[in-house]
Formats: sequence, structure tokens, C-alpha cells
Amino acid sequence: MISPSAKPTDPTDELARLLEAESALLDLRRSQLASLCGAIIDRDDEAVERLLDQVERAQELQSATDRELDVLRRQWAERLGCPPEEVKLSRLIAALPEPLRGALAEQRQQIIERAEGLQREHMRTVMVLTECARINRLLLESLFPESQGVTTYSAAGSDPWRPEAGLVDAER
Repeated sequence: MISPSAKPTDPTDELARLLEAESALLDLRRSQLASLCGAIIDRDDEAVERLLDQVERAQELQSATDRELDVLRRQWAERLGCPPEEVKLSRLIAALPEPLRGALAEQRQQIIERAEGLQREHMRTVMVLTECARINRLLLESLFPESQGVTTYSAAGSDPWRPEAGLVDAER
């Protein structure tokens, strides 16, 4: 166990700060996915583009936070005398004195709950995109039932579409 005489201004405070940042990022990313899903349903291309830019910036923040957590993980590994890959939040919580243990355990639980919420929102967005692709494919098939192919257009330019092809063209 880490001694109670350890100063709270050392890696413990930094860990609490980074866990709060991680929690806020999870909330942000869940909110972005929910907004993106809504913009896709509303067919608001401008909002989709704006949200995708925001998602990219959030990913940059996530990467910076992950780098900070890696540095902190190495510091804790040194303090605990174990390899950095063995330093998990549950292990850190168990090694801390009681006043710190409760607060970090609560933050850990909040992160778990927010990560689960992000997973659900991600699945919802994937399902909406899959359904949009299915509906678009059905519309094309109904508009051009006996066609050998149709040229569709995307951000990358023209793209030939064949009625018998699924969502993924294995020839490319």
C-alpha cells in the first residue's frame, strides 16, 4: 500500500485531474455521436461536416489525454514497483490510503458508466448509417430495377453502382 504520508500534490492529484478530463471527453464524444446521428437522420450535410470536424478535434484532445495518462502510468509503475502495463486503475485504487481510495473509485465508476453510454450511442449511430445505406440501396434498385449499373456520386467523385452488389464491393 502507498503510505498515507504521500503528498496529495503528487501523481494522485494528477490522476484525479486526468480522470475528470477523461470523463468529460467521454461525455463530449457521446454528445457528438448523438448530434451526428440526428444530423444524419435530418439529412443536414452542413451539420454532419461540422460535427465530423468537432469529432476530429475531440480525438486530438483524447490523444493528448492518453499521452498524459501513459506518463502518469509509468510514474505509478515506478512507485508500485511493477511494469507500466500492469498498472490498472483498480490496482491503483487498492494501493491508495482510504481517503483517496473512495474518490478515485467513484471517478472510475463514472468513467465506466460514461464509456458504456458512448458504446450505446456508437452502436445507435452505426445502426442509423447501416439503415440509411440499406434504404438508399433499395431506392436505387426500385428506380433502376433492370439496370446494369448506375453512376452515383460521392465526395470522391463518380462511383458506378450495380444492383447485385452489396454494400461492400469486394472487387476493389
